This record gives sequence, C-alpha cells and structure tokens, in this order.
Amino acid sequence: MIPLLTAALLAATSVTFSTVNSVATGDQDSPAIATNRNGQVAVVWKDDRDETDPADDAHSEIYLRLFKDGTPVYELKLSTGGTSGVDWKHITPDVGLDDKGNAVVVWADDPDGNGVFNIPYRVVSPTGAVLASGRANADVAGDQRVPRVAVDPDGTSGSASAVAFTVVWEDIQGSAYTVKAAGYTAATTKAYEVTASQSTGAHHRPDVAVSASGDATVVWEEDADGNAYDNVGLVRLARANGAVTLSRRSANSLGDGQQRRPAIAANYNGDFVVGWESDHTGTNGVWARSFTAAGVARHPDAEVSATAGAAAPTVGIDDQAGAVVGWTVSGADGWLRGINEDGTFTGRLGAQTLTGTTTGRQDQFQVAVSAWGEVPVAYTDDNDGNLFDQIILGVGATNSDW
Repeated sequence: MIPLLTAALLAATSVTFSTVNSVATGDQDSPAIATNRNGQVAVVWKDDRDETDPADDAHSEIYLRLFKDGTPVYELKLSTGGTSGVDWKHITPDVGLDDKGNAVVVWADDPDGNGVFNIPYRVVSPTGAVLASGRANADVAGDQRVPRVAVDPDGTSGSASAVAFTVVWEDIQGSAYTVKAAGYTAATTKAYEVTASQSTGAHHRPDVAVSASGDATVVWEEDADGNAYDNVGLVRLARANGAVTLSRRSANSLGDGQQRRPAIAANYNGDFVVGWESDHTGTNGVWARSFTAAGVARHPDAEVSATAGAAAPTVGIDDQAGAVVGWTVSGADGWLRGINEDGTFTGRLGAQTLTGTTTGRQDQFQVAVSAWGEVPVAYTDDNDGNLFDQIILGVGATNSDW
C-alpha cells in the first residue's frame, strides 16, 4: 500500500468555469467528459429540460457539446425521443474523443418505455455532423445498461478519417450479469462483439480504455466465484477480433472488503491507470494503481482520497503516465488528486476540490487528462439548492510542474 504524501504538491490555479448546457430550464445530469491532444473537450449529459420533478428522468434526452480551447464549437441533441404516451428515456451517457476531434457517444435508451434498455452509439464529426448511428449490442434480448466508450486516438491504421472505438456495457439476461464489449474499426464497421468478463458469477459497471494500438482494456466489478465480494476485473481485447491478449485478472492487489465502481484511462502508448472504491480499511475511499502497456502493475494499491465519504472515481492519464483521479465526497463536492506512475504524489496536483463554488451541491464529478497533462473537469451543480442541476465545465488545470 502506498502512503498518502502531503509535500511538494501542486494547487490548481487559473481554472475557468462555464455552464455547458445552453438551456438552463429543467434538470441536467450525468455528465461525461473526454479530451484530446489538440485542445478539444467533449462533454455529454442527460438533459431533461421540460422536467418539473428532478427525481424523474422520463423523457430525458442526450446532448453533446464540443469545446476548443474553452470556446464552444457546437451543441447537439443526439437521442430521438420515444413513443408518445409512455415514459421513454435516454440515460447514462458516455463520450470518447479522438485527436482529430471526432466524438463517439453512447447511452442506454428505452424509447418504448418497457423498462429495458439497448445501447445506441453516434459518431460525430469535429463540426457537429453525425457521421454514423448504430446499436452496439447485436442481441436485443435481455437488458443492456451502463455503457462506456473509448476511442482510438489516431483512428484506424491506414485511414486518414476512420473513427475506431470500443463500447462496453452490463448485459443482463434473466439472473445472469456479464460484461459485453463491441469493437469498431470504422464508424459502421463492427469487428467483434464478445463477453469481456467471465461467464460465471455476476459482473457489473464496466469501463474501457483504448490506446493507439486499438486494443481495448476493460475493467469491471467482478464476482466470478459468486461469493458476493467484488474485485476489479481486468482484461485486454484485440482490436481485430476481440481475442483476449491480456488474461483476465484483478487490477487490485488488496482484496478484503468490496472493490467497486472501477474507472480506467489509457494514454497513446497503452500505459493505463485504474481507480476504484474500496472499503477494505473499514472506511470507504478511492484507490488507484498504474500499469505499463504490457499490463504490469507499477506499484501496489495507492489510497488517493484524503477525505471520508469519497466515492464514484474517475481517472485520466497523460503521455508521461502521470494520472489524475477524481471523486465525489458524500454527493456534495468534487475532488481530484494527481499521482505519479510509481504511486507517489510529489509534483502532481494535491488533493483538492476543483469546482467553481462549494456552495450547495456539486456532484457527479468527472475528469479527463490530455497527452500534455491538461485536466478539464465536468460536474453537476445545484448551488441554489432548488434540486435542479446544470452541467459545469472547468478548464485550465494541469497535473505537472514541468
């Protein structure tokens, strides 16, 4: 276990905050964020602008907004409503962004209001044109939920324009819960759909990262032996056919208690970082571990959170393998902390809140990290206490002292 360090840490300065959603009525929730090496940031969220009850997500839509150097480029609604007279909904969006500025968005949708979901995707150009639409899951039986997407930063080899990406989701068939993955080598070219997790036990809440190789590294809540205790499952899948190229294993080395809500990010070279919730010390906190591109752990599990009640981790990593881990404290404040590839903290962002205000409730905190260590953040904000949220973007933080 890596101890918490307090010396020689950085503070985020000169961060600019702005509201992502252009329409403030109703309720905006569930942000996700992605960035690239060219100053572009994509934010996606669940928008329920005609809602009068913030606890109700019926008739919610999915919106995407792209920024360049902090300036909005476009805002786009990507979902398509649903059947009249039923409680249709579109929820839990995620976004990936390649270095050309192409965005891929996924979400869980229930357009007929029957209570079960499928996973649509949209590929969007740097100017906001929808290049492709599709459904990640081939089989519509059962229930598909909690999708995540990661985009190959340089696209498909040999193509100047092709967008390559991998989608993962929680697949529910009766009482069986597995994690599925679908890989695309172009906007409409599906290379594979496979079961990423073990087929026994129960598996939940996947996340995925893709490097320039195009291979996908997947993490999830793993309980293959069915003992009701989760570890963080880890596997890598080949871009061409979904074959396992890094055998299934645990990302965490300390296994007492529950290890849940994993998040993963990879850089161009394939180095990656995993963050997760753990209660193995008796208090819930956020932990992290960095790995080489070959899947070799660089350090033991490191406790990153410095406050009680830390939950819902989010991670990013730069091309020098410096990482940032974010989390939300008791559903009220967004925090982050930088971490070196060896699990130490010197020279990186110190543990701190990074929201425009701490008045009221700031929730669902999300981080991204560019190749250069730039750290944009997004979160929901209810500083006036009316229970209706807006989506806030913060840009200008960096995770290095060089």
